[in-house]
Amino acid sequence: MPALLPALLAIALAQGAPAEAPRPGDLSPQTRRYQVERIRIIGLERAKESEVRRHLLVAEGDLLDEERILLSRLRLLQLGWFSRVETRVEKGSERGLVVLVIDVAERNTLIVTDFILGSTDPEPIYGGLGLSQQNFLGRGFGLSGAFVYGGSPVGRPQDPDRFALRASFFAPSLEVSGVKQGVVLGATFLLVHGEEFTCGDAKCDAYRGNFGAAPRIRYERIMGEGTVGIRPGPFERILASYRTEAVQATAIGAATTVPALEPAVFAGDSVVSALTGTYEMDTRDDFFFPREGMRGLFQVTFGSRLLGGDYEYSRYLLQLETAFGLLGRALRLQTAVGVAQGNAPFFDRFYGADFSYFALGPALGRALELNFSTDPRYDAFLAMGGVEYAVPLWSKQGFFRRGYLALGTRAVYSTATLGGKRTTFTRSPVSADVALRFDTPVGVFNLSAGYLLDNVL
Repeated sequence: MPALLPALLAIALAQGAPAEAPRPGDLSPQTRRYQVERIRIIGLERAKESEVRRHLLVAEGDLLDEERILLSRLRLLQLGWFSRVETRVEKGSERGLVVLVIDVAERNTLIVTDFILGSTDPEPIYGGLGLSQQNFLGRGFGLSGAFVYGGSPVGRPQDPDRFALRASFFAPSLEVSGVKQGVVLGATFLLVHGEEFTCGDAKCDAYRGNFGAAPRIRYERIMGEGTVGIRPGPFERILASYRTEAVQATAIGAATTVPALEPAVFAGDSVVSALTGTYEMDTRDDFFFPREGMRGLFQVTFGSRLLGGDYEYSRYLLQLETAFGLLGRALRLQTAVGVAQGNAPFFDRFYGADFSYFALGPALGRALELNFSTDPRYDAFLAMGGVEYAVPLWSKQGFFRRGYLALGTRAVYSTATLGGKRTTFTRSPVSADVALRFDTPVGVFNLSAGYLLDNVL
């Protein structure tokens, strides 16, 4: 059970004592124990009440426990189904009994998860969109899809278009006999048709205006992944995934062979077959503007010929984010550490620009695992540390319900070899950002100066 600050407890349960003062002869509220006679949920429109109740950590007949009510409130907020969850306690049918009232306001569960618009020298304009239904059929099932499209690379209208498609299904908590917290199931499909330049640095500049002659790899990935897991606690998940992926890569332009080039991938047809274990924890008090709590992920991936693949490798990733309330604002500390061993394909290594606000140079953060820049440097070791300070700007009814200004900085170190020289995907290992973020009924949007710099520089 994650520990939460007493201040948080006081805020969430400001109405947590019985509405009526104890009758004469009752024990004091500090020693008197009230029993939850009934739980009443109001405000539901699309979500099924039975599904909401499954996520509560308190049940009818339990003794009133303020901390468990607080954790239930946080759990409901983290589902993404509700924009507001309030709790209060009312008088029960007799002395010593109370009614727990949970008042919710449902949010639109069909939201925009990705909105991409960018430009590079090889691809003057590309874009994409992602949508997610977070409460399909009112049962809490998640359906999502996203695409990115870039068209034929500049100067090469005869070449195939570059695009990526992703579709996912997720059941966050299925009822299974003998499993208290529920079972997690998921499935993902990914199709990527792209190119990776193999020249890098200033060598690619020699092909500016004629990128069709530059050495590069044209590839296609078709991936399917199945996931099963459990919830050992209300804010934790342990997941196991199996992924199989067909890869086809061809050297074109000035390149003649693939194995001697970067990024790492076998020539012709190959198969990736891998098992992944993931531990996730999320105790944040708000998905949009957290002031308390922690979000963490630890992931281990093993690819092997024993599983039917052509690549022998392992990959480890640790990500942590903590939130603190500071003078009415939110301070977030962020870190990530990653290691890839063996002959991992380039898309299972670490692309430094993905972890930076912007890059001074050819690199650009990828879109749906598709690289539109001329930088092909995928590293085996990664470390990132950052801090972000958030200033709330407004909170009101309407389409732009909440907004805040984010001021952040990050330092990224990545290298191809252990203890090796930093990979210069950007001339500066430190980047900064000023971003306006706002919460709407159709999703959370981010207007980032760092992203604009990344596309311009």
